[in-house]
Amino acid sequence: MEVPIVGRAAELGQLRAALVAASGGAGRLVLVSGEPGIGKTRLVAAVAEMAGEYGVPVAAGFAIDDPGMPPLWPWSVVSQSVPGLAGVLGGAFEESPGGAADSESARFVMFAAACRALADAAAERGLLVVLEDLQWADRTSLLLLRQLAGELARDRLLVVATFRETADAPLAGLLPALLRAGDARPIRLTGLSRPDIAQWLRLAEADGDVDGLADRLRAGTGGNPLFVRMLVERGPSALGEGLREFPELRQLVLSHLSGLGEPARSLLGAASVLGERIDPPVLAEVTGLSAATVARLLDSAVAAGVLAAAPDGTGLSFAHALVRDAVYDELSPSLRTALHERAARALERSGRGAACAGQIAGHWERCGAPGWAAHCVRWAREAAASATASLAYDEAARFAALALYAAEADGASADGLRIELTLDLARAEFVAGHIEACLRLCQTAARLAEDAGHPDLLAAAALVITGVGDPATTGAVEALCAKAIRAAPAEDFALRARLLARQAIAAAETGAGNRARGLSAEALALAERSDDPDALLDGIHARHLSLCAPQFLAERRELAARACQVAHRARQPLAELWGHVWLVDAAFQVGDLAAVDDELGRIEQFAVYRKHGLARWHLHRLRATRAALVGELSVALEHNEAARAVAMEIGTLSTIGMYHAFLNELALLRGTIAPEAGLAAIAILQQAPSIALVRIFIPLIHALRGDHDLARATFEEFRHMPGTIEVGPRWAALVHHIGFVALLLDDTDTAERVYQEVAGLAPGYLADGSGIVFCPGATERVVGDLALTTGRVNEAIGRYTTAIEMNARIGARPFLALSRLGLAKALVARGVDRDLPAARALVGAAAAEFRRLDLPGPLAAADALLTRIDAAASAANPLSRRESEVASLIALAMSNRQIAEQLVLSERTVETHVRSILAKLGYSTRTEIATWSLRRSAF
Repeated sequence: MEVPIVGRAAELGQLRAALVAASGGAGRLVLVSGEPGIGKTRLVAAVAEMAGEYGVPVAAGFAIDDPGMPPLWPWSVVSQSVPGLAGVLGGAFEESPGGAADSESARFVMFAAACRALADAAAERGLLVVLEDLQWADRTSLLLLRQLAGELARDRLLVVATFRETADAPLAGLLPALLRAGDARPIRLTGLSRPDIAQWLRLAEADGDVDGLADRLRAGTGGNPLFVRMLVERGPSALGEGLREFPELRQLVLSHLSGLGEPARSLLGAASVLGERIDPPVLAEVTGLSAATVARLLDSAVAAGVLAAAPDGTGLSFAHALVRDAVYDELSPSLRTALHERAARALERSGRGAACAGQIAGHWERCGAPGWAAHCVRWAREAAASATASLAYDEAARFAALALYAAEADGASADGLRIELTLDLARAEFVAGHIEACLRLCQTAARLAEDAGHPDLLAAAALVITGVGDPATTGAVEALCAKAIRAAPAEDFALRARLLARQAIAAAETGAGNRARGLSAEALALAERSDDPDALLDGIHARHLSLCAPQFLAERRELAARACQVAHRARQPLAELWGHVWLVDAAFQVGDLAAVDDELGRIEQFAVYRKHGLARWHLHRLRATRAALVGELSVALEHNEAARAVAMEIGTLSTIGMYHAFLNELALLRGTIAPEAGLAAIAILQQAPSIALVRIFIPLIHALRGDHDLARATFEEFRHMPGTIEVGPRWAALVHHIGFVALLLDDTDTAERVYQEVAGLAPGYLADGSGIVFCPGATERVVGDLALTTGRVNEAIGRYTTAIEMNARIGARPFLALSRLGLAKALVARGVDRDLPAARALVGAAAAEFRRLDLPGPLAAADALLTRIDAAASAANPLSRRESEVASLIALAMSNRQIAEQLVLSERTVETHVRSILAKLGYSTRTEIATWSLRRSAF
C-alpha cells in the first residue's frame, strides 16, 4: 500500500507557504537537498499535488547522470510544458565571434528571454517548476537558474530544485550564489526520527513490536526512508541480526531484483547503460528485442518497484538513481562495453543524432571498440558545436576536450586534425572564460602547426585570444602573432592585417605606444588592400586603441565613424557598438554633451533591439559619467549600481572593476572617504590586476583617508613615471592621476614632472578614447592646480579663468566650483590686496555649490580660504576703527559737516581724521578714499 508521507510536516508547511506566496506574485526558489534515498522526490511529488489543489500548472525537468547529457537538458524538459521557453531554447541566437564578452552577453540575452518566458507562463495562474537532481546538471543550466532566482520576486513562479550535496560538480561552485538569492529558501532533509519511523510502520500495518522495530531501523539506517522501506519490504529476515551490519545499498537493490526473471534483469542492465530515464525504442534496438517484449518486461520491472513513472509523467525511469547505479555496476566489463557500443550505434540510427550527439560520443568513449575514436571525435565535435549554439560554453569546452582526447588516443589521427581539435578546444575555453587554459592550448596548437608546416593553423592559433589586457597573456599572444606573421603568405593581406592588428593591440596594452601606432598603421593599410571587412575592423580597432590619447582626437573620431559603417558588412556584431562608445568618449573630450546624449541614444537602441548585455552595461556606465560631470551625483550612483548589476551578470573582471573605479573617482571629487569604505577600496585594489592605472588609486585612497605617510610610501613608485611613459592607452589618465596624488601630498617635484607632460596639451576635457570612467571637467583646471603648486601663479590664473568658462559652458557644476576655488587660491597667492574682493566672491560661490552637492573636502578647503582672505583683508587695513567709519561715510559722498553730525564729532576732528587717512593710504583726494572704501566694503 502507498504510505502517506511522514516526518516532513515542517518542510511541507514551508513548501505550501512558498506556493501560496508565489501564487500571489512573490516568487520563490526552494532548494531541497539531502543524501540519496532521503525523500527529495517524494517531497517534490507532494508539492505537485499541492499545486493541483490550487490550480497551479506544473512543469518538471531533471538532470541525468550521463556525460553526454545535452546542455540545458533540465530546462529543455521543462520547456515541453512551457511553449514560450521552448521557443527561446530552440531559437537561433546570433553568434558573437568578437570575443568572450560577446559570448557572455549573448548567453545573458538568452537567459533574460528564458526568464521572461517563464514569467509569462506564470502570469495567469502561477507556475510550479520542478528541477530534480541538480548535482548532475550542466553549468549553463545552473547559470540560468541563478539568473532566474534573481528575478523571482516579481513573478508568480515557484521553483523547487532538488540535489545531492557534492563537492566537485558544477553545482558546488554555483550553490552559494543560489542560496544568496533574496527569494531562496533552503530545505535540507535528514533521516526520519524514531517516532517518524514508528508512524510509518503503523501506517504500513507492520506486525509485532513497532516501537522496537523502529529503534532498530533508526539505528541501522540513520532514518533514510529508502533504506527503511527496502528493509521492511524484504521481510522479517532482513530485520533480524543482519541489522548489526547494515548491507550496502547496492546489495539491497540487487536483492530487490531477485523476483525478476533473467530477461527483465538483462533488459534493465541495458537500460542502465542508456541512463536513468527509459527510452523504449532505443532500448529495443540495443537489446534486439521487439517493442512488445520490451514493453512487457518494463511492466514487470514497474510491478517489482524497480521502475516507476517519471516525475514529469512522460515515461518511465528507475525508481531511484541508486537503483540505476547498482544495476550498472553489476554489469561485467565486457558486457558493459558491448552495450555502450550498441547504444552508440542505436542512437546514431535513431535520427536524433544532433539532439543526442553528446550521449553518442560518451557511449563511443566508454565502449573502446575498434574505431571508437573516430566516431567519438565526430560526435563530440557536433556536441560541442551544438553546445556553443546554445550558449552553453562550459559544456562546449567539455565536449571539445573529449574530441581532442579521442583523437590523441587514436594513433592514426592526422596531425592536421589534432591541431584543429586543439584549436576547437582553445576557442571553447576562451568563450567559456578560461583564459589560462586557452592560452596553453593556443601555444600547443601553434607548436604543432609550426612543426607540421601549417601556416594557416599557426595563424589561427594566434587569433583565438582577443581583448585580454593582462601583460602575461598579451605578451604570449604577441609572440604567437610574430611566429604566424613570419609564416603567413605575403599575398594574404587580410590574414597579415589581422595578425599585425593583434600585435598592435598587444603593444598598446603593454605600454609600447609608439610601436603600437606603427603596427596599427601597417595593419590598417593591409586591411584596406584586402577589402575584407573583418580584417578592416581589426585594423580599425587596433588603430583606435593605439591612438587613445588626447593628442589624436580627430583621427579617433574618424575611426569611430568608420567602425559604425563597416560593422554592417562584417561578422563582428559588436563593432557598431564599439564605434558609438568611441564617439561618446570623443564627445566628452570636446565637451559636446548634445553629441554624448545622441550617441547614448544610439547605444540604448542597440541594447534594446539587439538585447545585448554589454551594450546595457556601456549605457549605464556612460550615463553615470555624464551625470557626475554635471553634478547629478545621486543619478550617477544609480547608473553605476545598474552598471554593476549588469557587470555581475556578464561576469567579466574588467566590467566589475569599472564600478569600483567610478566610486574611487567620486571619492576623489568629494575629497574624502569613510574609513571603512577606504579600507574596502584598498583591499579590492590589492586584488585587482597589477596595472599602473589601477595601483595609483592605492596611494590616492590612503591620502583621502588622511594616512599621508602610507600614501607617500605607496606613491614612491609613481613619482618618476611622468616623462618615462609612452603616449598611448591610459597614458593621460595615469599621468593626471599621478598629478592628483602629488597635489594631495603637496609633492611639488612630482607635480612639476606632471606639469611638463600636460601643460602643452590643447584645452579640452579629460578623456582619451580608452573607455572613459569619469570626466573631471576641463583639463585647464588640473593644469592650473599644477601650475599654482609649482609656483606659476600668473599662468594658474589664466588656466583657471579658461577652465571657468569651459566648465560653465557645459554645466559641469562640481568642476566649475573647483575652478572658481582654484582661481581664488591663485589670486590670494599673487598677494595683491586689490584681488582679495574678487577672490572672496569666487570662493563664496564655490562654497555654496560644494554645500549643495555635498562635497565635504572641497567645502573645507573653501572655508579655510575664506578665513585666510578675511584675515588678509583685515591685516591690509592700516586705519583705526574711527578712521574706517569716516572713510565709509566719505564713500557715501558726505561732507565733513555731515560726517561730524553723523558721528557726533566736531567738524575739526573730522578734518583731522581725513588728513590722517590720506597720509596712511598715500592718497591726495577724497575721491581716492571713497574708491578704496567701496572696494573694502566688498568684504
